[in-house]
Amino acid sequence: MLKKILLISFLIFFSLKGKADFLAGEEAFKNRRYTEAFNKFLPEAQKGDYRSQYYVGYLYLYGLGVNQDEDLALKYIKQSADQKYDTALALLGYLYDEGRLVPVDKKKAINLYKMAAEQGNTSALLNLGLAYYKGDGILKNDQKAVEMLEKVPLDQQPMVGRYLGEIYKNNKEFPNNYQRAIAAYSASAKAGDLGSFYALGEIYAMLDSGVTDKKKALEFYTYSASQGYLPAQYLLGIMYVNGDNGLDRNLYVGRAWLELAASQRYEPANSALAQLDEKMTLSEIETSKKESMRLRQEVLEKIESPYILEERRQAEEAQNHPTQTSKGIRRRRRR
Repeated sequence: MLKKILLISFLIFFSLKGKADFLAGEEAFKNRRYTEAFNKFLPEAQKGDYRSQYYVGYLYLYGLGVNQDEDLALKYIKQSADQKYDTALALLGYLYDEGRLVPVDKKKAINLYKMAAEQGNTSALLNLGLAYYKGDGILKNDQKAVEMLEKVPLDQQPMVGRYLGEIYKNNKEFPNNYQRAIAAYSASAKAGDLGSFYALGEIYAMLDSGVTDKKKALEFYTYSASQGYLPAQYLLGIMYVNGDNGLDRNLYVGRAWLELAASQRYEPANSALAQLDEKMTLSEIETSKKESMRLRQEVLEKIESPYILEERRQAEEAQNHPTQTSKGIRRRRRR
């Protein structure tokens, strides 16, 4: 997310016309009128304004509103980063991290991420946290990774909870690591990250997690799959074909899920579907295709979030089993 600048900064760094052009460019950029944005930003970038330089570099980098030009992209991004603009520092760090426009240089990427992170840049904090977790360009340190990632606002980076959950799940040195993983995954899931629904399914399916619940695992897998998460569609297909996770074996339903993932070019599903079709008769395959059609047309849109299902269960339980406190209140009222 682009950094907001106080009005007084514009008064210091811009002429009144320059300020108006920058604001008009920012508004055009937000509304994807990229050519208009480029034409507003370029004059200010050439005058040395670091925010405009960042925008111009970004537009050149992705060919938005202007012909893609990697040399000019790098030029303007570096000019902005040289003025310590956190968003440009984070982007330049990413370029060195991935070896785009410049040779891969993990050490330089980490240093740039750190400079941007010191200013609170969420992308830099996220990438720095992942670098600490993976030991990529820096000594692996899960504690440091968590320290960085916990500073990232969920509304700006919904996947951050998934990364935190993965760290907690895989490192038993964190107290109550599975419970902490569930909390982190749940935060990202509620923010809309489908991979976190899938990850929650994995934890509830694990036998050593201390929270094993096959019914919950299936609910999380199924919801993630219904929303288009391909690994979940593939896994559900395999589970139904093999009768895993306490499911009754059902080749038709299993093949339907595999076909759904394969239709979106998910290679593991393609391979599994080909192997399954070799073992099924033509009649069975035809029956399965009808199940696939039913899945797409009638089932997917009706699958509810596990959180909605849990709320419904709790409401039903509260209705069927009033608490002792509520019973006590009613008794006192009768007296």
